[in-house]
Amino acid sequence: MKVLYAAAEISPFARMTHTADMLRFLPASLQDKGYEIRLLLPKYGTINDRRNRLHEVIRLSGIEVEIGDKIESMRIKVASIPNAKLQVYFLDNDTYFNRKAMFMNPDSGEHYDDNDERIVFYSKGVLETVAKLGWEPDIIHCHDWPSGLIPLLVKEKYNNEGLFKDTQIIYNIHHPENNGVFDKKLLDLVGLPDSFDRGNLIEGGNVDLRTLGLKYSDHVVTGNHLTDQLDDLFEDLGISPKKIQGSPETVSDKFASYYDEIAGTEEEEEES
Repeated sequence: MKVLYAAAEISPFARMTHTADMLRFLPASLQDKGYEIRLLLPKYGTINDRRNRLHEVIRLSGIEVEIGDKIESMRIKVASIPNAKLQVYFLDNDTYFNRKAMFMNPDSGEHYDDNDERIVFYSKGVLETVAKLGWEPDIIHCHDWPSGLIPLLVKEKYNNEGLFKDTQIIYNIHHPENNGVFDKKLLDLVGLPDSFDRGNLIEGGNVDLRTLGLKYSDHVVTGNHLTDQLDDLFEDLGISPKKIQGSPETVSDKFASYYDEIAGTEEEEEES
C-alpha cells in the first residue's frame, strides 16, 4: 500500500508542535511493516543541507507551480531520517522558504505576510511532485492546518488526474492550535475552476484551512493532544472523527489496521 504524508513539520528537520515528534516515528514504523511511504516537507531556510545530508533529486527537476498569476519553480531534495531508512522529500524554493523561520517572522513575532502564497505553493507542490513521480497513493495522510488545503485540491483541482482517482484522504488533527485562517484572497491563488462555488469556503471574509481539511477529506482522525476542544466544530460539520491515540508503537499498529480498513485491503485478502 502506498501512503503519502503531507506535513509542515517533522523532527529533527523542523518542529512547531508535538506533531513533528510523532511523524519522526510513525511513517518509518509503517514502512518497516511493509507500507510504501512518501513524506513531503517544505525545505525551510532553517534546514541545513550539509548537516542534514540533503541532496537534489535531478529527475524531479523542472517542476513548476502556479500561484495565482505567478509561476514558481522548485527543486526537490531528499534526506533520510536519522537512524531510519525512511527518506523525506523537501520542496525547495528561494522565494517562499529561504528564510530563517517557518511561518512566524522572528524579527516581528508576526506571521509572514505571504504565508497564504507559501501554503498554496507547498500544497500544490506536494501534488505536482507526486504527479512527476508517477506515484499513485492509496492514501494521502494530511496533518494539521498547514495541509488543510490538500483535500480540496485533490477533489476540485486535481480531480481529472487519474493518479488520485482511487485515493482516500485522511485529515489528522493532532492539537487544537490553528494558525490556518487566511483572507479569502487565498482562493484566488489556488486556481479553482470557474464553475466552482467558493461561497461555502468563506466565513466572515476568511478561509479556515483546518475547516477545509475537515470538509473535503474522506476520513478525519484526532491525535494525542486533542480532547473535546473541537467537538462543536465536528458536530456543526456532521463529522465523527476516529480517535487514534497512544504511544508511537501503539499508534503505528492502529494506523496500519486503519489504512487497511479504509483502503479495502482487508476485504481483498479475505476474498482471495
